[in-house]
Amino acid sequence: MIGLFPCRRCGCKLRRHIMKIILFVSSHCPHCPAAEQIVKKVVPDYYDHGLSLKKIRIKTKEGKKRSLEYNIMATPTTLILDDNGNELKRMVGVMSEDILRAAIEKLLGLRQSFLSRIFGRGNKSN
Repeated sequence: MIGLFPCRRCGCKLRRHIMKIILFVSSHCPHCPAAEQIVKKVVPDYYDHGLSLKKIRIKTKEGKKRSLEYNIMATPTTLILDDNGNELKRMVGVMSEDILRAAIEKLLGLRQSFLSRIFGRGNKSN
């Protein structure tokens, strides 16, 4: 990645992000701090792959607008979006680190599905 400048948002060396994670939280939600802790621990490992993170509080003006836009019915809700804002994955509640990592890696193309590994679909050595 020679000649690229660090991203203003997270410092990675990409020109733009290819996927976004949006975490919807509420100050009255007892589960939101745990979800936020997991997301903040996992997501930075993928900044160099084009992933960015944004936390949105649903009681704010932006939060109300985005909650309606993405039909958020509960908190915490974690959305993985493509660079056009289209929803790729939705996780409601507190997810484990492993589940979040698996979802991110699958969507970034870093992980093959179980069946692909067994039957060789998508194997580039063929």
